[in-house]
Amino acid sequence: MFLVPLTLTTRCGRGKLVCHAAPSSSGVAPNKATAALFPAYRRDPELQAALDALFADTTDKGIRRLPHADVQHHVERLIDLGRRLGLNRVHPQWNDGAFWGRLTTLTSGITTDNVATLGRLTFNRVQPTGIMVQTDQAEAAGVPEGPDQWKGPEAAACEDPARGYAVTTHFRLLEADVLGAMHVQALYEADGEDPEKLWITFTGFSIEPVHKDADSMARWRGALAEANPDMRHLCADDEDPVSGRITVSFEPAKRGRGSLRYILMDPEWQLALGGSGALTCMQRV
Repeated sequence: MFLVPLTLTTRCGRGKLVCHAAPSSSGVAPNKATAALFPAYRRDPELQAALDALFADTTDKGIRRLPHADVQHHVERLIDLGRRLGLNRVHPQWNDGAFWGRLTTLTSGITTDNVATLGRLTFNRVQPTGIMVQTDQAEAAGVPEGPDQWKGPEAAACEDPARGYAVTTHFRLLEADVLGAMHVQALYEADGEDPEKLWITFTGFSIEPVHKDADSMARWRGALAEANPDMRHLCADDEDPVSGRITVSFEPAKRGRGSLRYILMDPEWQLALGGSGALTCMQRV
């Protein structure tokens, strides 16, 4: 998986994750957001059972991030079903939209309770890189039901709107006890030789405090201003320097690139393995 930790919410429970059986016996209907866009789609019952089993061992127990080995048997089952059903590839008609991170096995540089360094979160571009942050703060930030990932026009990428890819991660600066939001901008590109793979090229990001009240701003600036003397300079001309926003753009020759290999893509669910082999589960919302 790429370096940006997924924003995972703390809302759990089968009611949020399971899909409801369709009246007919032809398959299982997707969630409401998906059904509104793809009303004819029905999921294979065996595939639905495999998804249910994965979530029964993870999100139904309040687990949102865990070691990959703990779910490897579920992943193998889903890989097999994805291949058999022709869903183990990037389907352009289903690729774009707004999604919500449900589960990840990304634990490189981040603990299972979502604690990492600021450097790990920000590509080592925001100082001090060694202070600790905790992601999975969407509910605390007041947006508990996502979305936190967008692809295509909804990502609002100025450089190439049709191939935009955006991720928002809500986090807490632990020592300062203040909430922040990281907005990552990227572009996606299908692999011309491998239909399972999608390339992600990061073009830049910004971080800013979630709340703009005096106390939050004081905590935010107290944690970051001294180590980032160019905070004002890093903001675009049309941004308010008192917002505390830090914006970083990557030069084209220095942009990071990662890949996602889809083991399952249907209208609702997108399950992919990153370059490190970590699983990402995204649901259309």
